[in-house]
Amino acid sequence: MTAKDLLQQRLANQQLIHPAFGSAPELVHWCGAVQAQDYEMSKWAVGMRLPAATTEQIEASISKGELVRTHVLRPTWHLVHPQDIRWMMTLTGPQIAQAMGTYTRKLELDDTVFRKSNKAFEKALRDGKQLTRPELTEIMEKAKIPTNELRMNFLLIKAELDMVICNGGKRDKQITYALFDERVPATKPLTKEESLATLALRYFKSHGPATLKDFTGWSGLPITAARQGLNLVKDQLTKHIVYDLEYWGPAHVPDIKTTDQQVQLLPNYDEYLVAYKDRDIIYDGQHDDHLSREGNPLFNNIILIKGQIAGVWKRTIKKKEIVMDLQTFTPLNKTEQAKLDKAVAKYKQFIHLQ
Repeated sequence: MTAKDLLQQRLANQQLIHPAFGSAPELVHWCGAVQAQDYEMSKWAVGMRLPAATTEQIEASISKGELVRTHVLRPTWHLVHPQDIRWMMTLTGPQIAQAMGTYTRKLELDDTVFRKSNKAFEKALRDGKQLTRPELTEIMEKAKIPTNELRMNFLLIKAELDMVICNGGKRDKQITYALFDERVPATKPLTKEESLATLALRYFKSHGPATLKDFTGWSGLPITAARQGLNLVKDQLTKHIVYDLEYWGPAHVPDIKTTDQQVQLLPNYDEYLVAYKDRDIIYDGQHDDHLSREGNPLFNNIILIKGQIAGVWKRTIKKKEIVMDLQTFTPLNKTEQAKLDKAVAKYKQFIHLQ
């Protein structure tokens, strides 16, 4: 397999070309999880992988609990299918809590405080109530649980890891929190081995070809656990050697034909960027001056051409229109420009602004 072939397979498996799913829950279930700390742009991360989605449709899926937004895998928000969140949180939540240990100890947050805060969250959100962070902060203060110096951040995250709360729907442009058990149906628990195998298979099918190192970074698992997961499903995957490295992907690789979808507008933190530790294959590092945050492409909205980072984009939303600022690293030919124009039109259609 060549590097070009590898990128084409990733584009296809990540549903960036020839999308195979018709709804946001189906898409997110296939991906395993979609990183979502930038709430608005995470909706585009899902929508661009569907044939014809709108921001309202993705918003509705989150609001109705068809997608769960919470901290899982790593210490950041993800969108996850409700059928997957319980076993996934059981598997990865302890790793996140352990990673937060240094900060929580400095802030004098211990199990006693977390038990008290969790009870306060449960009482406040009972019977379908959905409250914003400021409203929950006020409740914590009334319960004499200090929220200053980032304490509220960790109180909320710990309650998410304990599967007490998760995001609810938006209210007046503010994200709310709701009780986890009221939004997420009970599911059959998996053993640790079953969870490792399920997560590994889901990742390598939807994000592959990828390396064990990639899976370790994406999953947040220790290398030994990640390797165990991969070993459990190797017989369901295909191994490729690229630049003397082992890459694993789906067992069945369909032929990929040329498509107009070879130019895309990726949001920041997109799975195509965050799911791999080694990004040299998609970015040559020669255009850091175009990127924010010390040349790290993760923090930028990316113009992608044939699987490689080719520029950045920004948007300015006005009342009746959206202004797009597109900066490519090198001039585009007519064909590339036409495909970029189509990608812009798709994004504008997604948010209903021209």
